[in-house]
Amino acid sequence: MVKLSIFVQRRADLSHEQFVDYWMNVHWPLVRSVPEVQRYTRRYVQLHPIQVPEGLPVAPYDGIGEAWFDSPDDILKMVASKGWTDIVQKDDPNFLDPSKTRILISEEKVDFDFAEREG
Repeated sequence: MVKLSIFVQRRADLSHEQFVDYWMNVHWPLVRSVPEVQRYTRRYVQLHPIQVPEGLPVAPYDGIGEAWFDSPDDILKMVASKGWTDIVQKDDPNFLDPSKTRILISEEKVDFDFAEREG
């Protein structure tokens, strides 16, 4: 399984609440409408920050979008599609700061799965 993690930071003029509302209720339905997203994406989650315990460094992001794919080629097919460029990328500046958004494409390596341990 290959994962696309998008580390997003909101536009400076938006509150965190406005950013989250737009991301979940406006942007995500647009993303879901793209046929290539439907075809290639296996799972999608949004990670929203919660209170970090005192003394731990805080990441400079307002959230992370994480999508799972069968292969890196599937990610490339999706982001190269007309729907992605005409719908998703054009909507991004409405709520996030593209200059501060970062992408990580990764492959999960599991050393130990706690869910599989016995009693």
